Amino acid sequence: MEPISNEYTMERITNPSESLQEDLWHRLHEYSVSKLADQNLESKEFFAILVKEGETLVAASLCYLFFKGLNLQLLWVAEGKRGQDLGTKLLKQIESEALGLGATLVFGYSFGFQAPKFYTKLGYEEVGKIPNYPEGQNCYFLCKKLTNNSP
Repeated sequence: MEPISNEYTMERITNPSESLQEDLWHRLHEYSVSKLADQNLESKEFFAILVKEGETLVAASLCYLFFKGLNLQLLWVAEGKRGQDLGTKLLKQIESEALGLGATLVFGYSFGFQAPKFYTKLGYEEVGKIPNYPEGQNCYFLCKKLTNNSP
């Protein structure tokens, strides 16, 4: 990469270490919290929920809670296990965990070839869309406001 000035250089890192990622997220979160009026928004947590059949992983999720919102980064169900209600049960558990952590909403995205209808059927609202991304598909941004009756 070319230097951007005599003082600065840019470096591209493939597969940045967990410690670098953690440091960068910490820096952004620290700055962001300093700009918010409610210091109760400082709480954050990154977690996974796994569904196993014996020792075999059959469904999983990655979740990142911040600012009282749970970012559902991914929800996956093994192809041979789809249609057996595992995704619904996993999503309800995610919502329950979110409520227990003080979250007021869950948000994430799904491509058209994945499962946007799965989410809307379970009370998620489409709040945005990137048309033709990836090419020939759409990317849907989804959100569900949580209440104590949600899951």
